[in-house]
This record gives sequence, C-alpha cells and structure tokens, in this order.
Amino acid sequence: MSRRSLDDVDRRIIQSLRADARRSHQSIADVLGVSEGTIRTRIRRLVDDGVVKFSTVRNIAGAEALSLAYFWIRCDRSLLSSVALELSSMPAVGYVASLLGRADLLAIVAQQDAAELRRYADDTVRCLPGVTDVRIEPIVEMVKLDVAWGLVAGAARSR
Repeated sequence: MSRRSLDDVDRRIIQSLRADARRSHQSIADVLGVSEGTIRTRIRRLVDDGVVKFSTVRNIAGAEALSLAYFWIRCDRSLLSSVALELSSMPAVGYVASLLGRADLLAIVAQQDAAELRRYADDTVRCLPGVTDVRIEPIVEMVKLDVAWGLVAGAARSR
C-alpha cells in the first residue's frame, strides 16, 4: 500500500464523497473543474491506498431485529495480527481495531439476537488460535454512526 501525500484535488474529492458518496464521477468533476477521468483515477488511487473505503449496508433477512455487540478480545500478543485479519474476513464482523488497554482487539459483531451473539462468541471467536478471552457488550441503541470517520484515519496516515 502506497503512502502518497494528498494534494488539494484529493482533499476536495474526499470532502465531496463525505457529503454524498453516491455522487457520480462526472458531477464531482464538474464541481472541481477537472475531467471525469481524473476523478475516476484519483478515487481508484485513494481506495487502493486505503484512504477511502466504500461500504454498503447488506440486506439481511430480519435486519430490523439485528443485534450488534462490542466484542472485547484478549489474545496472545504474538498472534494479534493473525487474529485481527481472521476477524476482518468474517461477514458478521463490521469493525476490528487493535487496542491498548483492557482488551487487545475490539470487534463489532452483528447477529440476529443476543443468543446468536453468545453462540458466535463461543463457537467462532473463542475458537480462533491465540484468543484467550472474549467479553460481549450488546449495543442497546445506536445514537450516531458517522461513516465519514472511516475517512479520517486514512487521510491522516497519508500526510
């Protein structure tokens, strides 16, 4: 993954995507005064460099009953990267971060209900090589979810 510096056009593209990630390349190009091809190429580079990540909400049967939980995971620190990568590959896991503090990793997991969250922790996450403990905290109510925050970390690393 390349760590190129962001220029003004890159920053303006990111701002445009933050405002509305569904905008067409042409509409962004019109506002920025560059070609549609420039926008397409720049967005592809920003995605390839990990600065921008597009995500969608999956259509899950019974999504209205979907339960989310924080999984605070302790693991053998020598296996931290492999545990994090394995968690990242799981469709039920929407977020993984390495931490300093009460846990080594934090994952946000989606299941149909609390019983499924418990089963997922016991039958899937705790079975990963290197995992020593999993604490579950169900999310009772999502007050704010700002997907633009995913852009902040990538942009900071590129400077």
